[in-house]
Amino acid sequence: MALNLLPRPLHYLETVAREGSIQGASRALGIAASAIDRQIIALEDACQTPLFERHARGMRLTSAGEVAVSLARRWRADEERVDEEIRSMRGQQFGTVRLGAMDSLANSILPDFVTEFSARYPRIRFAIDIMTPKEAAQELELGSIDMALAFNLAPSRAHHVLWTTPLPFGCVVGKSHPLWGQTGTTMAEASKHELASQSRVLPVREYLEKRYGWLFDPIEPALVTNSLQFLKQVLISGKYLAITSQLDVLREIEDGSLSFIPLTDQGLRPQSISVAVDARRPLSRAARLVGETLSEMVPARLGHVAT
Repeated sequence: MALNLLPRPLHYLETVAREGSIQGASRALGIAASAIDRQIIALEDACQTPLFERHARGMRLTSAGEVAVSLARRWRADEERVDEEIRSMRGQQFGTVRLGAMDSLANSILPDFVTEFSARYPRIRFAIDIMTPKEAAQELELGSIDMALAFNLAPSRAHHVLWTTPLPFGCVVGKSHPLWGQTGTTMAEASKHELASQSRVLPVREYLEKRYGWLFDPIEPALVTNSLQFLKQVLISGKYLAITSQLDVLREIEDGSLSFIPLTDQGLRPQSISVAVDARRPLSRAARLVGETLSEMVPARLGHVAT
């Protein structure tokens, strides 16, 4: 049985923000729109400021409203942690862990992790959202997720990093590419071949452009895409190479369809991957188990393909 500690006005506020209108919240909650509207107005009166901008097509949060919704989400997250801790005291491994992760992990580490973890702890559930590292950092601070598994997390006092490791760059090629079978190469050598790149909206491209912009100047790579899955299929053909980390192509390295060739340039700064939580709130027992298991599994998997 849920504790339901979140005050009703904050519950209504959060639902209106999510649904975009009073009517949408009414349908989602099964409560009269007029009752929800009264609670929102009373909350605005108490705050002495509007929490929503009201438009013909719906409602949008004001800056004050965003602060209030952030409070509601943290309150709900803390409520879930209290519930989980009480169950843990009774000897039950129970709870829902909300994890923010990157798209490349959805086809490598995450499926195997969830399968193995769920076999060990069948009563612990997951809510996994795919997002960018910036979004993961923001959602962690808002309390919308319990944990982030993310690339290149910026240092923050609000984050406690449970585990981190560098992800060196390399060239990824298919079997018919001229570099297949090489044990190392350089940026200069890579630039002689047709480059396939992730688009600017993705973390690895942003990271490379900041540090090695000459790769993309004066012309764009031969192929640019925002789909990692499409990129990998193109690389398998052997026509292109991509510069990225092992983690982006982990499954393909394991099945032998792609090869990762380390870049040996001096001073080449790697990416990083981290498991991070909110430093301001205690972790539930379920989230601690997830964090500990991730911190063991990810380096073990990376170490396996490196040998």
